[in-house]
Amino acid sequence: RERSLSVVNMFLDEMAKEAKNIITAICDEQCKMSDKLLPKSCAVLIAAQINRKKKDKNKKNPIELEKPGKESYRKTRENLTTMDKLHMALTELCYAINYCSTINVWEYTFAPREYLHQHLETRFARALVGMVMYCAESNEIAKPSELLVSVKAYMNVLQTVENYVHIDITRVFNNCLLQQTQPVDSHGDKTIASLYTQWYSEVLLRRVSAGNICFSLNQRAFVSLTPEGSIPFNAEEYSDINELRALAELIGPYGMKQLNETLMWHIASQVQELRKLAETNKDVLVMLRTNFDKPDVMKEQFKKLSNVENVLQRMTIVGVILSFRQLAQSSLTDVLEERIPFLLSSILDFRHHLPSGDPLKVVSEMTSAAGLPCKVDPTLINALKMQKPEIDAEDHLLVCLL
Repeated sequence: RERSLSVVNMFLDEMAKEAKNIITAICDEQCKMSDKLLPKSCAVLIAAQINRKKKDKNKKNPIELEKPGKESYRKTRENLTTMDKLHMALTELCYAINYCSTINVWEYTFAPREYLHQHLETRFARALVGMVMYCAESNEIAKPSELLVSVKAYMNVLQTVENYVHIDITRVFNNCLLQQTQPVDSHGDKTIASLYTQWYSEVLLRRVSAGNICFSLNQRAFVSLTPEGSIPFNAEEYSDINELRALAELIGPYGMKQLNETLMWHIASQVQELRKLAETNKDVLVMLRTNFDKPDVMKEQFKKLSNVENVLQRMTIVGVILSFRQLAQSSLTDVLEERIPFLLSSILDFRHHLPSGDPLKVVSEMTSAAGLPCKVDPTLINALKMQKPEIDAEDHLLVCLL
């Protein structure tokens, strides 16, 4: 009895695994085709066109570059492509899986479709993280817009599976994509949200602090100051409004909240360091504060201040983080305005008619989660409270001295 049950289980599992492998192969092929349609792929065609004009007109038979879509033209139906063979194999396997909704062995009931559903869910979750292509050694990561294109291509293929077998692919999408907005997935592995949060806070913004990159208000992006190739990536290719909108679409409000909390934690750490600097220079700062109308005393006391450059550096870091955070939050609002306009208008209405103070802090939390600016930022308040839960009288003095 036990053996017969294990044989049935193994047979159904192998069949579902084979179907999953075929679907994965089709997905990979579709992702490559989608990649060819990206703007970066046009550069080769533009360069070839310019070179063709420069070449001598007498030269014949220039090498034609293969353009996307050529694979769809057929000379004859007899020549089967790899994709044709994969689709035929998938059709046969799915027909077999779909033939019986349940298989009864002894008093146990097996559902072949559930095996396929489980395999597809696991594979899709792994594929999502794999497509991020994050490399800790070289600090390389996929651009959010390119990742979004690949994810959509993958989802389009998975949706066609519903034509072959009666399974709920929407359930697969909901389970996997929602997990990718959290710090870790159900298996405890890193998600898209955690990888991008780590990369933006620890790689991009640190390069800004080092002076390789600066924030451009006109371009609404961080731009590289050093020559191309001196740092591993171009900041504008990852921090412009289109990339951050793609990121917001991928990781959603939950993921953007995680990014926001990480940024606020970094600001709170800088505030604590500034507080320590103020404490170190407390006596001198008090003298400066009480003698601001005496230039000679001010000049003498200023010379006694220590770590002045450190204060400026830390304030710059806070400014950089706030600039990036403003970009990220506005990108989230743009995406929500497109996807859930009625819900967003309700949040704006709540904020507009909010009684003074927002005693429960509910509306401020909701407004901040939608990427809208608040008078008092709840995320920053929480981060500062975590750093120093209790405030004493000396803290007020140090804040005034800063």
